[in-house]
Amino acid sequence: MAITGEARILSPHELVTLPRPGGVATAPSGKRAVFAQSQYNTTADKSTKNLHVVDLENSKIGTVTAASLDYQQDDAFFLDDDHIAFYQTGIDLDVGQVYVLNIRESDAKPYQLTKFPVDVSNFKFYAESKLLAFSAAVYQDGTLEGARAEDEKIQKEKKDSALVYDSLMVRHWDHFTSAKKNNIFIVKLELQDGKYQVNGSPKNLMKGGNLESPVLPFGDAANFDLSPNGKQLAFVSKISGPEGAWETSQHVYLVSTDGNSEPVAINHDIPAAANNPVFAPDGTLAYLQMLEPKYEADRNRIVLYDGKTRTYVAENWDRSPSSLVFSKDSKTIFVTAEEHGHTKIFAIERETGNVKTLTEKHTASSLSVLNGKLVFSLASMNHPNIVSSVDLESGELKTYGVTNELAVLMKGLDMPTPEEFWFNGSLNAKVHGWIIKPTDFDSSKKYPVAFLIHGGPQGSWGSSWSTRWNPQIYAAAGYVTVAINPHGSTGYGQEFCDAIRNNWGSYPYYDLDKGLTYVIENFDFVDADNVFGLGASYGGYMINWINGHSKRFKALVNHDGMFSTINSFYTTDELYFPEREFGGVPFNPFHRLSYERWSPSNYVANWKTPTLVIHGARDYRLVDGEGLATFTALQRQGVPSKLVYFPDENHWVLKPANSLKWHKEVLDWLARWKNSPSPIAEDDNLNVKDSAGVHIDIEQLVHGIRSNLTGPRLELQK
Repeated sequence: MAITGEARILSPHELVTLPRPGGVATAPSGKRAVFAQSQYNTTADKSTKNLHVVDLENSKIGTVTAASLDYQQDDAFFLDDDHIAFYQTGIDLDVGQVYVLNIRESDAKPYQLTKFPVDVSNFKFYAESKLLAFSAAVYQDGTLEGARAEDEKIQKEKKDSALVYDSLMVRHWDHFTSAKKNNIFIVKLELQDGKYQVNGSPKNLMKGGNLESPVLPFGDAANFDLSPNGKQLAFVSKISGPEGAWETSQHVYLVSTDGNSEPVAINHDIPAAANNPVFAPDGTLAYLQMLEPKYEADRNRIVLYDGKTRTYVAENWDRSPSSLVFSKDSKTIFVTAEEHGHTKIFAIERETGNVKTLTEKHTASSLSVLNGKLVFSLASMNHPNIVSSVDLESGELKTYGVTNELAVLMKGLDMPTPEEFWFNGSLNAKVHGWIIKPTDFDSSKKYPVAFLIHGGPQGSWGSSWSTRWNPQIYAAAGYVTVAINPHGSTGYGQEFCDAIRNNWGSYPYYDLDKGLTYVIENFDFVDADNVFGLGASYGGYMINWINGHSKRFKALVNHDGMFSTINSFYTTDELYFPEREFGGVPFNPFHRLSYERWSPSNYVANWKTPTLVIHGARDYRLVDGEGLATFTALQRQGVPSKLVYFPDENHWVLKPANSLKWHKEVLDWLARWKNSPSPIAEDDNLNVKDSAGVHIDIEQLVHGIRSNLTGPRLELQK
């Protein structure tokens, strides 16, 4: 968008209150698309969420449900070209319900389609069979009514607050596990007298088993799909039992929609994660399969299943697809996959495995195949989701604009264009990074640096829009924003991603250090004396690691980072993650070597850099004790530090008011130390020392552990 009128910067308030368009769903004819858009109201401390329809023939966008603080509409989908169904919550609804709106009639009002007794979600409608599939959390009896009755019984009769467990996992992401499990239901819809209605009762296709789908905590409608003839449902479910805490095994199941058979796994022989089952129009089932156990960042392979045989498509393609859809003739598979900081769309020939790149820039999602084109959402570092399409014959990329509300607020926002660079990193590999110049950039000046470190660690800084870690915020605040994708990052080949295993503080750290050097040496406007490091999750781990190994940073920001590798193992929800990253379990003396080698806690005596520590109480991935331990280590040594604690947030800060507070604390912390004298003396050698000031050689410590593998007790010689 061209900047017109008086330019404005992307302040935290602008970011948090900017409308947020969601994914796009298309009509069967391909003439229209619908999406939900939310917007935060700071006065009411509430958000609106309503629906908008895009005319894909003339690019006009119309609002079809009014924005309201009392009602929200989401998860919209087309029942036919004229009828949109959506999930509505509101002040007079005990639980959310599905509503229908005829968009062809200008004066039509939404009418209620369902009367579910409990909350449901993850809707998929199959026009040919008229079946609506959705998920709900239910108890062992598998019914929606039973779930409602049991919830009411517990609320009425349970007096204590105890949660009792006899196996893992006890909690996951941000909630404690319960007896309820996600199950998939189907129900028939029919059109009578111009209105849709439910025909019969919802049928649970997973009733009576221990399977769960969609899979928590982030599973959604991509976890299941219905066959074209409506006779089979494919879904993914993780293994049940305590092993699910330390294994990633997740299988694809098939079950008949008649409700008279048990689900059958088609890939039970592979102890790794599978996802995204999708039926082709010809009935072939495709899904994404990892092959390495305990590893959630292994490369996804595309698998086809014809009812008897599994075959791989483009098996040697060194990219990891995250979603897939078929062409109308079933001959082409369209996928999204990360590549060099962008999530691109690729077309893969089913027979030959040939791969063609359809989009080169930014982040594509929500693919639909329609009338010789793909319709999808496209986001970048400069813009949230925009409904877009690519012509499958000409390759022409088209965008359809945004809502008036978003257009008005985006108009005049001065957001510099991100630039990409490459440099030589660890293992003689080329490493990719982003740099964004400050708003109102003047090449004759020098600017401080906001050096961002991503989490994961198997993740990346990509050309996408974020309301949590948005690089443009720091550019708007006057910083050169640098974001590097070191070893361990996704989108640069599996070998590059895998290199971080047992090397958390080596190759990625060296890449970040080399990348900072490259930026300082190649961009004259960078102020090397005012560099600030910021990171979350693994990025927070790296902030602690940097504090023990580097003097290059004026101040640091650690959000939900790791303090102790060993303590994190015993307190995290998903044990398979540290077991894979550090080679095994820490109570095995040999595996403990890796945990000890890469634990920031072993280098606390070196910490000198002022650090802001942020943590959420409901973070069960890296528990709040990690943040409190970090703050304690800083305070006990007199290192300037500050703790910001959110009792109601998880691993992320999601509530808009909390987000505003988060941004204020972070930017204030950077401003406090900008141009201030460094607290790190030039003669500090960054040696590891114990509390008595005695030098500890970590390599010698590791050797001591190796020599004493038979016993857990270690003695350090002064």
